[in-house]
Amino acid sequence: MGTLAGHVVPGVFFVIYGIWWSFISIWSHLKRGGDKTSHSTVAYSKKRRECGGNAGGGPALSFALYKQERREHDVSQRSWIPQPFCTPVPLEPIVKVFCSVVGIMVECVDIVTDPATSRTYPKLYTVTNPDGSFNDLSQLQHITMYSAFALSGLVDLLILCVRCPDHTSQVFLALAFLVEGALFHFHTGGMTPLSTQLHVTLTIIIFLCSLFVLLRVWFPTSYLVNTGFGLTMTLQGTWFIQVGDILYGGRYLSVVGGGDTEQMELHEHGQVTVTAMHGMENARVGPHNGGDHNDIMFASALLTWHLIAVVLFALVEWVVVSRVYGCWRRRRSRAVKLTADVEGSGDQVGEEEKLMEDVTVMRDADL
Repeated sequence: MGTLAGHVVPGVFFVIYGIWWSFISIWSHLKRGGDKTSHSTVAYSKKRRECGGNAGGGPALSFALYKQERREHDVSQRSWIPQPFCTPVPLEPIVKVFCSVVGIMVECVDIVTDPATSRTYPKLYTVTNPDGSFNDLSQLQHITMYSAFALSGLVDLLILCVRCPDHTSQVFLALAFLVEGALFHFHTGGMTPLSTQLHVTLTIIIFLCSLFVLLRVWFPTSYLVNTGFGLTMTLQGTWFIQVGDILYGGRYLSVVGGGDTEQMELHEHGQVTVTAMHGMENARVGPHNGGDHNDIMFASALLTWHLIAVVLFALVEWVVVSRVYGCWRRRRSRAVKLTADVEGSGDQVGEEEKLMEDVTVMRDADL
């Protein structure tokens, strides 16, 4: 991950992951009918108490309420929200495991150049060198981070087959973000002030992701909690990319002043190497040199711009998804009415519409 590509690839993954979570949260919220029925389990429990169990509603209503509450309980135990298409397929856990395994495989292979022949060949990563000293342990940290997310995805799949304690899925996803945050927090040793500032802000965003995951234990259907989780993941992804661009973008910085103009090369972790030192009295350097306080202030401003852009994008996404959902809902309602009109009389139409409403309510519980 100590390259530009090493930051862009996981950054793009988190951006897509966050946008997906924002979309599925909005869609699920609209299908539940908005704030009025956001806590559908409580509403259905109240309705069943008002009906007195079977009384006033009959066995069919009691069974429907039981199925609804059972499905709501199942959804609350998951760390993901089922997608509106191919609902039985656990798409998010499968993608999570696949991407994590790919990340582990990439980190486990080093591309080595033979100095004699100038040829490059892959070599398996080892923790220690032949002389017993430690190799670059940043790859070990990255493998650990990917393994934590892979474990979370495997647990998501496991709870579909084996009965586990309540909220196991959420705990392991929160653990994955905690592992990522801890690794980044202790990764800042020996860095320049600018690089430290960038990694500290990234660590804060990661811990916020873990916090929203834990909040879903108590509020699994809350629109604010689910959307907040999606926004923090999107922000983590965009900031990942920004950090990689600042630290590993291959920029060359000009030294201005002192009578000469020299070149400075930006290396990893924000370190700068001056190629020549002539007439450096009263000289100053350009942005991203890692030592100027203005660089840290500019990085803080960049973070706020990312935050504002992510929130504005979420607002646009809400408008677009709500309009798409409205069109989809109207088309489905017209299709149901047309089918009912063709099949029977007015009484049969009423029963058909009631049946379709019950089926819709039970399907909505899956989302």
